[in-house]
Amino acid sequence: MTAKHPMPCKISVIISTYNDREFVAKKLAEIREQSIFDAAEFIFVEPDSPQRERELLQPFCEQHANCRLLALDQRVNLFRAWNIGWEAASAPLVCYSNMDDIMHPRLLDAVVSQMSVCDWDVCTVLTARQQLSRIPAHDKWSLASLKHMKLFHRPGAFTAWRRSLKDTLGMFDDEYFGAGDKEFWGRIIDQGVKYGMIRKILYIYSKSEQQLSKSPAGEQRRQEDKQRLSCTGYRRYWPYRIFPHYTLMRWVFRLYPRRYYLPPT
Repeated sequence: MTAKHPMPCKISVIISTYNDREFVAKKLAEIREQSIFDAAEFIFVEPDSPQRERELLQPFCEQHANCRLLALDQRVNLFRAWNIGWEAASAPLVCYSNMDDIMHPRLLDAVVSQMSVCDWDVCTVLTARQQLSRIPAHDKWSLASLKHMKLFHRPGAFTAWRRSLKDTLGMFDDEYFGAGDKEFWGRIIDQGVKYGMIRKILYIYSKSEQQLSKSPAGEQRRQEDKQRLSCTGYRRYWPYRIFPHYTLMRWVFRLYPRRYYLPPT
């Protein structure tokens, strides 16, 4: 049995894993590198994955009292897994991170600090994008490595929010195949929830050719998502206060990448 976590958590991180066994070691090392590791809660949701990531995650959770494994006996989609993690979260702030994406060592610290100072209810960060196979195994947060990546133009890769929003805004709509994050942001805009972006590159989105949500096999489900989005009755765009700045930031990043760079230590 794990010991009780010695201090209140500032932020809960939901990490869903399905057929991601190859990324477990990377993700656990990434978690331990977080500058506020001891002040964060990490919730792993493993929905009956054939690769049994739970076998690798359980020892880590037994070693660290601020880490929990929710091993399900049935498969659920990503947005349902996030909702399960959200329900289980104990910290006032919640966020998610995919197994193959990469969190900057100071990501959680920056989010907690900025959301407190700015009184935001929802937060995103500047995100770099790279093909999964090209992500460097070492030195990934050096300025030289980031200069070869592109800025991602959507906040859906990483979002942090106040846990209490489940009672006002509502949780993720798990009927969506791949657009649940977009629909969630649509409600944020429609209901006037306060949001903001930290203009430092603190997250790397890993685009993989194996992603079902992006593959030809998922085309029918994507069309169903579009139909559902068209019937919501509210704005279906990524945050309009943030989106216009991405084009400018991309050009600035090419010329002056250090402006958006945060050293890992």
